[in-house]
Amino acid sequence: MTSTLAPVRPASADYAVYSLLGAIGAGTLDGAVACFTREGCLVTPDGTAVHGRDGIRSLISQMIASRTEIEVEQLVLRRAGDVVLGTGRMTMRFSGPEGSRVTRVCEPMVVLRLVEEWWKVAILAPWSANRPVT
Repeated sequence: MTSTLAPVRPASADYAVYSLLGAIGAGTLDGAVACFTREGCLVTPDGTAVHGRDGIRSLISQMIASRTEIEVEQLVLRRAGDVVLGTGRMTMRFSGPEGSRVTRVCEPMVVLRLVEEWWKVAILAPWSANRPVT
């Protein structure tokens, strides 16, 4: 499912993170992709870095198709000017084999950047902050 609604202007970096996760959970592909910078990066479970909104769109589409739900248990944000580093803990639930639901606890990493007064995701490694980026 996609939406043509304009994204809500995030008032804070944490709001930007929750907007992205909410858009994924709601199946709003355009809204989720709009949360990233144009040159954003999404790191896959195997550590592959996918760059740009077109590649990110494909991955987010797969997450939506697998009915991904993300629950944030802890989010710690550290700001330095127009950049924020976020770490924490979250639980992801998504469709698995034969209709099962898979639950995975993750320690994500996110980097946000202030772009023309909007907080946008520059890098997101939702599955683990400890995997190498390729």
